[in-house]
This record gives sequence, C-alpha cells and structure tokens, in this order.
Amino acid sequence: MLSAHQVRNKTRRAIKRREDDIEQEEIEGGEINLIPYLDIVTNLMLFLLASVSANVVFGQINTQLPDQGAPPPDQINNPSTNPNDQPIGLAVAVTKDKLILFSLSGLEGSLKAPKLLLSLTGRPGDPCDGAYQCETNKCVKQVCVDDASMDPNPVFDYRKLNAALVEIAQRRFGNQMRKPETYQAVLMADPAVPYGTLISVISAMRCKMPEFGKELAICYLPTADEKLKAAANPVDDVARLYDTLRTPYDSTKHALFADVVFSGGFR
Repeated sequence: MLSAHQVRNKTRRAIKRREDDIEQEEIEGGEINLIPYLDIVTNLMLFLLASVSANVVFGQINTQLPDQGAPPPDQINNPSTNPNDQPIGLAVAVTKDKLILFSLSGLEGSLKAPKLLLSLTGRPGDPCDGAYQCETNKCVKQVCVDDASMDPNPVFDYRKLNAALVEIAQRRFGNQMRKPETYQAVLMADPAVPYGTLISVISAMRCKMPEFGKELAICYLPTADEKLKAAANPVDDVARLYDTLRTPYDSTKHALFADVVFSGGFR
C-alpha cells in the first residue's frame, strides 16, 4: 500500500507528464497557449489600477459634454440690453503654455485684453501644498521636486485664478440672491492640455481655495432640488447644498462658477 507521500509524488509526475503532452501537442499543432499570458496581463492591470487609485481622489464634477460650436446662447452679449443686466459670460481658456480669464460679454475683460493672463509655473523649487501644483506631480515639504521619470505637465498659479474669480463673484453677487444661471462659465481647452491640468482648473473655478497650507473645505453648491426649495431652511448643511433664491450669496463659502461648460476652443 502506497503512503500519502508516494501518492502525492505519483500524482505530480502524472500531472507533469500530462502538461508535457499538452505542450507538445500545441507545438505540433501550431497553437500557443495564451492562458499564462492573459494571467500576466490581468495581474499587471490590477496592479496599475491599484497604483493609480491610490493617488487620485475621484469626485463628481458638474459639467456638460464638450461642444465644438459657439458659446452658449445665454452667454452671448446682446447690444440692446443694459450691460449690467447681461450675463457675464465668464470664460477660461487653457493652452499648453498659458491660461486666460476673460468674459464673452466684455464685462470682465476680453480675449484681447483679458482679466487675467497666467504663464506656466510649478517648476522644481516652486512652493506647493499639493502635487497638482507641480509639473512633475510631486510636492515634498511644500516644495516642488524634480522627477526625471515624469514628463512635465502644464501647471498654472491656480490660486491667482481662484482669487480673481472670488473677487468677481463677491463684487457682482455678494450679499444678494444670486440667479442660478450666473453660476455658468465656459472652459476652452486646447486638445493637447492633459486631463489632470483641466481638473485643477475646474477645481479653481468651483470653490474658494483655502489659504496656503490650510485644509480644503468643500463649498456649498447651488441646487434646484424641490424638497430643499420647499423646506423651511434653505441650506442643507449635510449635503452642502443651498437654495440660491433664499440664501444671500457669500463667495467665501458658496460656489463660484460651478456649472462648467466645455468648449473645443476659441475661434
């Protein structure tokens, strides 16, 4: 009678012989066993996904799909209307080497004379309090550091952009009931601009950024939710939402320009 050890050895030899036979049949038949390669690819994909998800914070962004046409009709200047009653038509144009803040209506600068013009920043040695502020996506002890393995991405002074938007929103809508349509702004992006750069620009357009080194606080967003509109309290502190028609606007805690409309570029 065979012992357990002998049975296991005999089983292994039988399996090995069967594997050799299958491999020989595949060689003679001209077919390749793809299963091991698929296992390798699957493991690599899982590893890459885990690596990416560990460094990216996903969130919901209130945007519309890109439109390769003209700006939205409600953002176009109407000469017959009082300039103070017209929509601002705020727009941010981003290329690989500059960022421009202007308005389609001309009320807050124009493309030829923009409200704000920013050049590239975020180079090694520049101050930062987040990886998104560095072209190498690496911020160590509040300083951007070099990384030869990373291709530099375009980075702009998002705090300057954010400060300009805060000033516009507070000056035009502060301490009054802000109309829902005024939260819209156009983002014109060059196709060559990386997705990560656009996410940083959108974040700077949505809420007031904290002071350097301070923790980010999520701003309150406008909503058309009927339950909140009918509620006695126009502010939902849990969901961070508010009824714009019953809440005096405050740029320090309310959204700046949260309804971002993409455009394929300016022409």
